[in-house]
Amino acid sequence: MGASLIEERGRGASMREAYNNAVENATYEHGNDPYNGTINTTNGVVDGTKEFRASGKSLDDYAYYLYENRKLQKWGPALGICVTEPIVNTNKIKTQVATTPQKGTRTWKTIYQVKVYNGDVIASSEFQIDAIKKAREYTERTKEATSVHISKQLIGSKTLVSEITYKKADKECPGFYHFIALAAE
Repeated sequence: MGASLIEERGRGASMREAYNNAVENATYEHGNDPYNGTINTTNGVVDGTKEFRASGKSLDDYAYYLYENRKLQKWGPALGICVTEPIVNTNKIKTQVATTPQKGTRTWKTIYQVKVYNGDVIASSEFQIDAIKKAREYTERTKEATSVHISKQLIGSKTLVSEITYKKADKECPGFYHFIALAAE
């Protein structure tokens, strides 16, 4: 049970996002073993960009300097260095809307929905008595409480009226980050 110097790179809108992505990738590739020698054995990230830039060293030399001078704490947080700043979306409106016009008259019918505690619909019927029957059968079979709700359902038309998507800025791009840490192995 020891520790080894690791260096990991990542991209993200922030250092935290890049670190989380790197941890997620390491977990996917190496599992959750607390001694696997990857970035997912570290406890968070601290920003060391300012100190790195003040040192005047290359990334490799700085990592070696930290390791040799015991500046990295065993099983502590990773040291994050921003190599390339992210370019964020500064547009006032960051979404776009695509509408689907619904022409003609709309026909609605009343339905009764059977829902479980978390709000999921497990059955429905045009008749209240049938919905109650389905709810009772479900509750008797699973011992889980149910409820019956009255609702309106659109008949013969599309229900989609708009789709809202993120509108990326022309020069928007994630930042590039370098992480240095001692990983448990």
